[in-house]
Parts: sequence; structure tokens; C-alpha cells
Amino acid sequence: MVNFTRGFGFGSERIGLKFLAAAISCCVVAAASAQGQEGSRYKASPIGSSVTIDGTSTIHDWTMTGHNIAGYLEVPAGVVLDPAKEGLAGASGNKLAAQAQVSIPVTAMQSGHEGMDEVMQDAMNAKTYPRIQYHLTEMTLKTPHAAGTPLEFDTKGDLMVAGVTNSVSMPIRIESGEKSKLKVTGSVPLKMTEFKIKPPVKLGVFRTADDVKILFEWVISPPAPK
Repeated sequence: MVNFTRGFGFGSERIGLKFLAAAISCCVVAAASAQGQEGSRYKASPIGSSVTIDGTSTIHDWTMTGHNIAGYLEVPAGVVLDPAKEGLAGASGNKLAAQAQVSIPVTAMQSGHEGMDEVMQDAMNAKTYPRIQYHLTEMTLKTPHAAGTPLEFDTKGDLMVAGVTNSVSMPIRIESGEKSKLKVTGSVPLKMTEFKIKPPVKLGVFRTADDVKILFEWVISPPAPK
């Protein structure tokens, strides 16, 4: 600790103590201010969410679905995601300084066909990279928003699959759900090879196409009242 009184007389010691007290006071005020600026965090609900990967093959179309979407969506302090109200309460302009972290277990994605699940999990290197992860980087409100309709946003984010991260853009909708919860929905077309995933081939006959589509319904709960 710095000695503010070293080399000074009694009067200087009093000045040093006053300076120290003022410094502590500034730190307390700064901490309180930072705490007051914390955003509102909407956490993933354990029930009601789903994520689907749709694809095609030389034999038939295929679908894998999971219901485990962990994570959160955080919006700036004062912003309230309420589709029932006109506009977006608390927002300054259309662009939100929002952030989100999303995590989906690869092995939780099931097609209903054990063989299909195995080849897809092997192709996605699920043992080394067991989760699909997403980080929101940009969120812009589409205007105008009418009361009683879903909130619509254009978003950008970083999607990591099989250890490879790519930037993706997609529109999303936020609508009212049950018991004050919200439902976030969206979809985005992708290519497996963009994530260095080789489209699976089984027995030399079943060949999956490179193009897939990810669709999701993510149920989130509002922050608890303070």
C-alpha cells in the first residue's frame, strides 16, 4: 500500500488521510455506477426450446432435432423486450448493444435413426467438439414495430461448429410466450464444408448434400424483478 503520510508532518498527515478517503469514495461511486449500468439478462428456459438441422441426401431428406439450448441473451440496462408494446422501450436508436451466448450439445441432436446420428456426430467430430456454440455480435431492430406483433431484428454473430468459427447473419423474431417468457425464432442456411465438415457418405450409396438449414425456437425467461 502506498504511504500517503511518509515524510510529512501532522498537518500533512491529515491531508494524506483526506486524500485517501476521497480516493476510496470515488472507487465506491464508480463501482455503484457500473453496477447500475448492468444489462438485463434473459436466461434460457429448460423447457420448450428446439433446434433442427434439415438436410437432403441421395435417398431422402433428413432432420435432426434437439431440445437443449443453454445460454442467455443480455440487453442494455433499461431496455425491455416486450412485443406487446409499440417500439422498443429503453432503446436509443435501432441498434442494440446486446450480447448472447448459446450452447447446444451435438449428441443431443437426434434424427430417430441411430445410423444417421452416428455418421453425423462423427462428421461433426463430436468427441473433440461436443457443443455447437454461438456468440451474438450485432442486433438491429427492424422498424417500425407495432404493438402486439413480434419484435424483429437483423443479427450477426459467430457460430462455431466442429471447432470452426464463421460469421453468420440471420433475421430473428421475438414473441410473447407462456408465463411471461419469450420465444426467439430464426433460421439460417449453411454449408457443411464451410465448417470443414465432409458431408457424410454411408455404404457408398447414402450421400448427404452439403447444404443444410438450421432452425430454432429458443424459450428465454425474463430477469427477476429487482
